Amino acid sequence: MQRLLDKYDYILLDIIYTYKKNNKNQLIKLSQLEANYWTRIERDDARDNHTAQLGERIAHLYLSGYILNKSGVGYNLTRKGKEELLDERMEKVERI
Repeated sequence: MQRLLDKYDYILLDIIYTYKKNNKNQLIKLSQLEANYWTRIERDDARDNHTAQLGERIAHLYLSGYILNKSGVGYNLTRKGKEELLDERMEKVERI
């Protein structure tokens, strides 16, 4: 059974997408991804209730085909990951 993506998974996808867009197509390294992630959720309760377990989230996104790691150079979204992120953004706009 496949786990659905949640708020924290979408945060990771967004960080990867935004980093590449803002840094001339450079890929984000794990340490940068981790720092950005914790900064984004710092006000959330996620740190306390362990819903933000970063390693498991990255592994799930990788194994589900949403992200890839190019030869240790850094992380990038796959087509599936980009589509999922854009769909989520559109859903947020429609709810407003």
